[in-house]
Amino acid sequence: MEFTRRILFMNSKISTTVQRAIKIINYLNEAPGPQGIKTISENLNISPPITHRILATLKMEGLVFQEINSKKYSLGTVFIDYANKIITDISLINLIDPHLINLRDETKETVGLYMLTGMVRMCVVEHESKQEISRRAGVGNRIPLQLGSSGRVILAFLSEDLQGQVLNVLPEEERNLLRPKLDTIVDTRFSINEEELTKNVAALSAPVFGAKGKVIGAISISGPVFRWNKETMEQYIPLLLKTAEEISKSLY
Repeated sequence: MEFTRRILFMNSKISTTVQRAIKIINYLNEAPGPQGIKTISENLNISPPITHRILATLKMEGLVFQEINSKKYSLGTVFIDYANKIITDISLINLIDPHLINLRDETKETVGLYMLTGMVRMCVVEHESKQEISRRAGVGNRIPLQLGSSGRVILAFLSEDLQGQVLNVLPEEERNLLRPKLDTIVDTRFSINEEELTKNVAALSAPVFGAKGKVIGAISISGPVFRWNKETMEQYIPLLLKTAEEISKSLY
């Protein structure tokens, strides 16, 4: 009987801890920016010591991120991976594909969908140009966010704390050059690069947004610069932005 009581007590205690952890995760998801332990504790009516212990565990598992200077917490990038898996598993790619194929056929260049995975972007869908000379990135290819047009359009719309995780590890000179580009992208909602990552290749990209308007990826149109140059790309900006908006709406 005593053993049974202990088991029931332990199960109750574990359930309470898990429930509190879920409440903290949900709170951080809804909160406007990073939150401190005191604020989280007061809003959820969980004691500061317990709040601290739970956050420490969540941080260790990558479920929350703690800012170095402010010591405040926000959701960890692992949730981006979870979101991307959901998108793949529930076959939303089937809803997106017609838009990508249409964009490929209209531009006659390679069209790819890149998803945010941790602090990199990964090509998850690619429809290659039917022309004899074409650009191919390759499904599964991972590239840092600060590099290339599709990486930058994702980076530009990340929350301040997630953006900081990328920018703060870059050399100061590179960071100073990148920030104005990100500000421009926020205003225009697209980015162009010519021969930045690959010689003789250019790309035009726009962000894709998911639930609650959070950026989750980017669409990229890429091709050889002798054909897909800045002048040509500018003609297709309206179509790209329209396609990105339609895809984003299908993910809401």
